[in-house]
Amino acid sequence: EKCLQCTICGQRLARSCYVKERKLYCKSDYEKLFGTKCTGCLQSIPSTELVMRAMGNIYHLRCFECVVCRQRLQKGDEFIMKNSQLYCKPDYEKEVQLAVPKMSPGSSEEDENTTENRPRPKRPRTILTTQQRREFKALFEVSPKPCRKVRETLAAETGLSVRVVQVWFQNQRAKMKKLAR
Repeated sequence: EKCLQCTICGQRLARSCYVKERKLYCKSDYEKLFGTKCTGCLQSIPSTELVMRAMGNIYHLRCFECVVCRQRLQKGDEFIMKNSQLYCKPDYEKEVQLAVPKMSPGSSEEDENTTENRPRPKRPRTILTTQQRREFKALFEVSPKPCRKVRETLAAETGLSVRVVQVWFQNQRAKMKKLAR
């Protein structure tokens, strides 16, 4: 018991210890070295802290913000992730407009074709709030394939577009079909 020490700080390990690759660590050093790291600031995230997850990345709440305007992104906000960087929808749309060259009077048809062949930017990913998800799931249990009017009503109630509602139901039906296999 007296000989157990953290490999990094040398602290005695009386109550608990963490082992990795045959080395002993105290809790704080183990979390610094091997714990989950924030994609935004690359600092470790304590297991007790609330986080935001997006497309396989994990962020501190304070780091889940637009790289342009530094506005914090909340649940339900539309955002775009490009090169592991978060953009709010308005800033991403500005970036896309700046990146697309405007047609000048002397442009040729070849110039037009090259802009047409570019892939369109991805639609911002929508994160549903807990309340929105509950409403969707409750309606899905009643009818997995709601009619247009019901989708429009649900979109108006939740503040989302009809297309987001439609895609959610399509995805949910695909998920149920996959689980049934």
